[in-house]
Amino acid sequence: MESPEAPSAMTGNSILINLKTLKSMGVSADAMGVSADVADVKDEIFTSKGGKYSNRVDMDIDSTSIHELGQEFLKKFCKEASVSFFDEYGLISHQINSYNHFIKYGLQKTFDSFGELIVDPGYDPSKKGEGGWRYVSLKFGKVTLEPPTFWGGEGNDKEYKMLPRHARLQRMTYSARMKVNVHVQVYTQKLVRSDKSNTGEEQCIDRDIISDESRDIIIGRIPVMVKSDLCWMKGVEKDDCDFDHGGYFLIKGTEKTFIAQEQIYLKKLWLFNNQGLTVAHKSHMKRNRLIIKLVGSPKVDVIKVGALDKVLRVYFFSIEIPVWILFFALGVSSDREVIDLIDYSIDDSSILNILFASIRDADEKCDGFRKGQEALSYVDKLIRSSRFPPVESTEECLRIYVFPSLGGLKHKARFLGYMVKCLLLTHCGRRRCDDRDDFRNKRLDLAGELLERELRVHIAHARRRMTKAMQRDLYGDCVVRPIEQYLDASILTNGLTRAFSTGAWSHPFKMVERISGVVATVGRTNPLQTMVDMRKTRQQVQYAGKVGGARYPHPSHWGKVCFLSTPDGENCGLVKNLAVTGLVSTNISEPVVPHLFDFGMEELVDDTSTSLCGIDKVFLNGDWVGVCKDSLSFVAKLRNKRRGKELPHQVEIKRDEQQGEVRIYSDAGRILRPLLVVDNLHKIKASKGGTKASKEKQYFFQSLLDLGVIELVGPEEEEDCCTAWAIQYLFAKEEGKPPVKYTHCELDMSFLLGLSCGIIPFANHNQARRVLFQAQKHSSQAIGYHTTNPNLRVDTLSHQLHYPQKPLFCTMVSDCLGKPEYPLGYNGVLQKPEYFNGQNAIVAVNVHLGYNQEDSLVMNLASMQRGMFRSEHIRSYKAEVDNKESLEKRRKLEDSTMYFGKSKIDRGDSLDDDGFPFIGANLQSKDIIIGRCSDSGADHSIKLKHTERGYVQKVVLSSSDDGKNFAVVSLKQVRSPTLGDKFSSMHGQKGVLGFLESQENFPFTIQGIVPDIVINPHAFPTRTTPGQLLEAALGKGIACGGSLRHATPFSTLSVDAITDQLHRVGFSRWGSERVYNGRTGEMVDSLIFMGPTFYQRLTHMSEDKVKFRNTGPVHPLTRQPVAERKRLGGVKFGEMERDCLLAHGASANLHERLFALSDPSQMHICRKCKSVVNVIVRSISGGRKIRGPFCRGCESVEDIVKISVPYGAKLLWQELLSMGISLKFETRLC
Repeated sequence: MESPEAPSAMTGNSILINLKTLKSMGVSADAMGVSADVADVKDEIFTSKGGKYSNRVDMDIDSTSIHELGQEFLKKFCKEASVSFFDEYGLISHQINSYNHFIKYGLQKTFDSFGELIVDPGYDPSKKGEGGWRYVSLKFGKVTLEPPTFWGGEGNDKEYKMLPRHARLQRMTYSARMKVNVHVQVYTQKLVRSDKSNTGEEQCIDRDIISDESRDIIIGRIPVMVKSDLCWMKGVEKDDCDFDHGGYFLIKGTEKTFIAQEQIYLKKLWLFNNQGLTVAHKSHMKRNRLIIKLVGSPKVDVIKVGALDKVLRVYFFSIEIPVWILFFALGVSSDREVIDLIDYSIDDSSILNILFASIRDADEKCDGFRKGQEALSYVDKLIRSSRFPPVESTEECLRIYVFPSLGGLKHKARFLGYMVKCLLLTHCGRRRCDDRDDFRNKRLDLAGELLERELRVHIAHARRRMTKAMQRDLYGDCVVRPIEQYLDASILTNGLTRAFSTGAWSHPFKMVERISGVVATVGRTNPLQTMVDMRKTRQQVQYAGKVGGARYPHPSHWGKVCFLSTPDGENCGLVKNLAVTGLVSTNISEPVVPHLFDFGMEELVDDTSTSLCGIDKVFLNGDWVGVCKDSLSFVAKLRNKRRGKELPHQVEIKRDEQQGEVRIYSDAGRILRPLLVVDNLHKIKASKGGTKASKEKQYFFQSLLDLGVIELVGPEEEEDCCTAWAIQYLFAKEEGKPPVKYTHCELDMSFLLGLSCGIIPFANHNQARRVLFQAQKHSSQAIGYHTTNPNLRVDTLSHQLHYPQKPLFCTMVSDCLGKPEYPLGYNGVLQKPEYFNGQNAIVAVNVHLGYNQEDSLVMNLASMQRGMFRSEHIRSYKAEVDNKESLEKRRKLEDSTMYFGKSKIDRGDSLDDDGFPFIGANLQSKDIIIGRCSDSGADHSIKLKHTERGYVQKVVLSSSDDGKNFAVVSLKQVRSPTLGDKFSSMHGQKGVLGFLESQENFPFTIQGIVPDIVINPHAFPTRTTPGQLLEAALGKGIACGGSLRHATPFSTLSVDAITDQLHRVGFSRWGSERVYNGRTGEMVDSLIFMGPTFYQRLTHMSEDKVKFRNTGPVHPLTRQPVAERKRLGGVKFGEMERDCLLAHGASANLHERLFALSDPSQMHICRKCKSVVNVIVRSISGGRKIRGPFCRGCESVEDIVKISVPYGAKLLWQELLSMGISLKFETRLC
């Protein structure tokens, strides 16, 4: 429960008294205009005034200790704790932790889940050997992984360490060899006598073992995540790149990362009202699903019994059965026991009618089901009559498939009663249906879960292939070969590589389907884009058009995902970004149930007669594990033990008093976030020590968790919290009202946003759309310094800013991600430079000669010549040929082979004899950049396309793991800002460069300051971005030595503080200055607002988009100009452009565009039969032959005219003629 302000957190005593009074008068919650849940919560807050909270653990604030610590000390502590949080967890720990957990526990679990495989012979009588039929038993054992290595090649059998830079340069997959211990038994079957008293049979089948061996084999290679426990770069002192934090894979040299997939939580009961009220026990396995529906019974006589038209039916194993019969099949002996198991104590006539109708429905379906095994026999009859009946008996089906997490049938009957109770509570309005968009009902699938799902598919495929191959050797006298010759390791290796490369991942529960959007290529425009790409989440929907409320922000998103960062278009609201402090839990391997018994939980009784009325249920990850009588003290003990390090910190504890449940979660995929525990703030000083040197020490986040000062709170538990938005709310008081009893406190309000939003200055002052533009688009398109090892990379396209700068302002997020340094006497924190990609420019808000209208910018030419926003554009070109080893392995060698070399048609001297240009060569359009030819003399060289040019920066020649030699040549091009290039501030104020003005013509201040950029004042009113004006005013004060530097969202400086700082350094309070006209030297009458603003140069440049064409290639079919710009294609002229020219009356121009400059052609038409006439060669009198138009229909050459038509119209006539459709043409002489 979040409180926006201290005074409004209690909502006033008058409201609570009115609610209490109305409820005492018998007025329902619906009549009061509030929901039942809200009314109950208000009632609980009212009754707990001055005492304990009825729905929360009592955490009375020790106000004395808080005031002794002081507000400033606590604010400083929050910042230091946040710094320690990011030092320990970073920003992509959820990716790395999930992968580490998978290779430590999940990989072995995946192989163990397959169990024993029995390979039967084909039972062909003609191939039966003398010793009888042979069988093979195969079982996987321990799985081991080796760090990534690569082979040295022929003549060098040594294996070398494969580092990530090797995989990038050589286009290899950064993977680890996977070995598994396989136990193989070859045996025959024989009948032996058995003890009938134990087995119930006189004979049983025994194995006569022929061979038995256990060995380790290589089963494939699995991709390794960079910086994980398997990676060589884990824990090294010096990384290849200072900006590289890992969390991605290298697949054939390409960097791939997982996008966290939002999946519904299947281990809980789902209540929904879709074509009838339903409660469902869901599962990935279809046979484990059980659904109870409230349906209308057509057999009930509605006239006699009135409202008895709703009955409870159970659906499982594709059968429908009355719920009362299933209760008796599970061992319940009487109707009274069923009522006690349902435990519905509220007198409601509609509920009683449903129960009576369900009993009547069961009697009509199976008369006498209460006697003996009649109910079980009825269930068995329905199961055997289903379309796909199971092999097991009905009792085994109930024990194995119905609620598999519960042991005995009595426990299953109790859980079935609990399901019925939940359904009835929902029917009468005392419980809500579950919200699919609530993060309480969701889990995030990360690397561990996704790899386990995909690996399971390929292991099953390999087992099927192995079974078919092994069956052929079980006949007769064939020898069973070693298991390596049956189990194909390439299935797993190639399957995982293909899934990463294509992005088509296996479906969570549909075996034959694959989904997209799971794997994405890591963006490397700048480090901020790289980090944001690895913190994305995605919700898969079947149809993107209608997804209900999935696109809208949900209250459960608070603090877990950013409510601003989302793309526009079809993925709006479906792709989200984690909040800055959002963590994703992993599976807790430590058993939690023994701790629950120590703290007061009782074991669930194994009978159906004991009543549990008034006793709260305890659920662990959706499974009913026990009961407790005093849930308030039980939850308090659990939370205290968790804060005392006796329980794992990721355990989530929720007490639902209204439903009488305690829900505990220790599974993976929950989004957690750190919050201050107000009750334990007095322990802060103990976490730092009391020595003199302790003042220089930093807080360790793990020690704060162990002391209980900070705890990780999940989406369920957060509902029990009363959280203060900031430290100052803990000290706020309102006259005449008691202080609010906060249980938790936020570290900082800007942590509610994502990474790209949290570093925007004054983001809370701007329109949300502009913040979204900057966070989602401009921040990922801004040119910065993307990596510190460009010489070890061969990216296809990259940009580098020559002189990147850090902004003048600070935010809480940038400070916490930085490192403490003290340059030039500045005692503060240096921000991480990689998250800001731009330069500080002096920006004036003014109209300059009309060149900056419609979001255009006017830039200082002298500043541009001094290097402002100058960048490098680097593009790499790749080509490959087969090496000699791969060619020799082919059965039939091709006539000609390709190799690198200088082509005969090379028109320049830029290529050496080896076919590669020399370093520093200046290449222009149409030049050959990589020479490649064949023995036959055919040229296969790579040429530069239209508008491509640059200087050769590096040449790389290597070989990939596919057995091919490849070459990469990188071209570098220095680009200064030109007209049409796109720029943007950090507030979504985007614009293109409209004019480069000389410095002497720019206005200047009395100090001689000339602006670098002039923007139009009309950009602010409609875009509502006052944050940029505040940034400029604050930056001006900082540049003049001001001490106020922070522009953190939601806790920014006041306007008065910023204006006072400006006034103290000698400027106008509102940032306006007197300027002089650079052309005339006269003083300008109006004051001009001017100040330093952080601007970004985006990747959209006019040189990459300019498109011009005189004559060029045309499409061979339509004879119209081709479409692509790099192929010297034409400009698209569509239907809307045609309408514009028609509106202007420019018909001649329209005729020229669509006909004369496109595809002019001519046809001959016979005016008699109005058909098309072909030009043929025909004989005339005298034996001569002439060539000309001739109408075969009219047998004449008269009245034939020649018309001009587009070739597309002629093509359409020919295609229709091929379908037997003839067109008639009306012609008129002009």
